[in-house]
Amino acid sequence: MTSLTSDQFRRAMSHFATGVAVVTARGEEGEQGATISALSSVSLDPLMLLICLNRRSSTCRAIEHSGRFGVSILRQSQEAVAMHFAGPAKDKQFDDYCVRQEDGLFFVCDALVQIGVEVVETLRGGTHEIFLARPVHVAMNSDSEVGPLLYYRGAFDLAS
Repeated sequence: MTSLTSDQFRRAMSHFATGVAVVTARGEEGEQGATISALSSVSLDPLMLLICLNRRSSTCRAIEHSGRFGVSILRQSQEAVAMHFAGPAKDKQFDDYCVRQEDGLFFVCDALVQIGVEVVETLRGGTHEIFLARPVHVAMNSDSEVGPLLYYRGAFDLAS
């Protein structure tokens, strides 16, 4: 048996469709945000979810600094938002895309779901940090006819 390469593993995992979300946090470098597909519910008792971010990202540093972050689960029509937050930190503008809360968290406008969370534990997984976090509030968009934006085989796919 030959050893598995990172490219082979990436291609294999691309066959697992995932939802697309944007995580946002305010750190020492200001407001930061990143598009992610590594988001999962972990537990209902206690309430817990996880996200994974590259340790070198400015969003990762902002979450480590603040200990909290916003999760915006994107809707089908928000592919442009996903691409915007997938870009380099220096190119990201927040005013056109985000709404701010009184508690300092901020979220993508019109996202399907907005979840405010507090970090419970941080684990290292290779090049990434795994943030285990406790949801403290949730807002769901009332438009139930709209589905989530999905990522499949290296491209965005609209849920039907």
